[in-house]
Amino acid sequence: MYYYEKYNVIQMILSFGLFTFLFLFLLKSKLSSIIDPLVSNIIWCSSGLSLLMGYISAKSINLDSLSFILVYIIYIIGLYLYLDKSPRSIEILQKGLNDKKNVTIFTICLILNIASRYDFITYAISHPSIASWFLYKFTQWHGRSFWQYILQIGARPFFTYYIFILLKTRKQGRFVLVVILISNSVLDIIAGGRSSLLGLLEAYGYFIFYFYPLFAGKTIKKLNWYGIGFLIISLLNSIVVTSFYNDDRTIGDGALHMANRVLSAGDGLEMYLVNNASIYIESGVIEYIKATFGIFLKQILPVETQSIGWKLYELNNGYLSPISVGPNFILPLQVIVLGKIFLLPYTLLVSFLTAFFRGNKFSKKYISSQPLSFVLGLLTFQLVVDAEFFVLQLCACLFVYFIFIFPVRKITIVFDWVTVFPFFWQKLLIKDKSKNNAFH
Repeated sequence: MYYYEKYNVIQMILSFGLFTFLFLFLLKSKLSSIIDPLVSNIIWCSSGLSLLMGYISAKSINLDSLSFILVYIIYIIGLYLYLDKSPRSIEILQKGLNDKKNVTIFTICLILNIASRYDFITYAISHPSIASWFLYKFTQWHGRSFWQYILQIGARPFFTYYIFILLKTRKQGRFVLVVILISNSVLDIIAGGRSSLLGLLEAYGYFIFYFYPLFAGKTIKKLNWYGIGFLIISLLNSIVVTSFYNDDRTIGDGALHMANRVLSAGDGLEMYLVNNASIYIESGVIEYIKATFGIFLKQILPVETQSIGWKLYELNNGYLSPISVGPNFILPLQVIVLGKIFLLPYTLLVSFLTAFFRGNKFSKKYISSQPLSFVLGLLTFQLVVDAEFFVLQLCACLFVYFIFIFPVRKITIVFDWVTVFPFFWQKLLIKDKSKNNAFH
């Protein structure tokens, strides 16, 4: 049953619109464009609150639901206090744009990106039906290549950064770059990535925010109008891809499913409240650590961990699931698992970290690497949307950066041809001298 069928849809839509308007009004000075990822995060918060309003209207309010509401409100207030739109140094931005190693590093990121798709390529070859390709993401639930997954979530943000950089700075070769970008997006779509175009649109929105001083006001106004068009196309893409997830599902079913997703960003909260999960799911610092870092802990310690979303899914459906499924470990769930006593300090801390990674005065001072700071900005709202996945993605990005990108950025190899091939160069010099003598 969809959430708009389960609760009063009119109340939910009105709540969604009201919260979106209020949050956008409060944070409008922090936005750079309509496709700024902050807009998406505001909509996400409004979606969670609208579902809570629907639940409270149908059931009643209790301490847990009140805590969830307070988390959203405090988080938005924290963003208002900590977000910073002060422009970066134009000189530093230009230096990053014109770095001579950008092409080399982009090539490396492109190779890593292609390598991360090896499993999908083999899957597509063994499944000739194009419709079956859209189901590829579901096959990964039963196991995937660890290293390919690390490259997928760790290399693609850098690939996105460098292709945007080259598209902005290089007129020659732009056609090839556009073909690469479109090809990459198509591969994401046919592999079942219904939100891939939305993600790309938000990434470019953050690119505008990051390089805001280098964009003219008229250009940003045009991009806002174009952004609305691309947003509609992205939503249509999400609907079409969703319709491929089931043989019996139509385009209309896909549209209804996406409408449900707009109002269900807080589905984990609803599961928690409906099933009185506070009785069954333990809380405390240890439980929070296990829920957030469990994917790493169980690799090095004899500790059985299970994500909060997985637990809620089993509790809500009444049976044990052999695979990890369920809602994300979103901010309100993080607070409730850590403990209600940490509601204010933890929520404000997350607001600060979100602003820090996005780019405020502190991060501009302490994170000198432009590609790394850009990628951290792309990841920042993931901390609020799913803390467990944020930790994994952060580690993957740091791994890719320090293994593949940092050495190329910092190390310049000077090859001394004369020393390595002395006989060749001696003969060449003798020939040059003889030619010069003959000329004179």
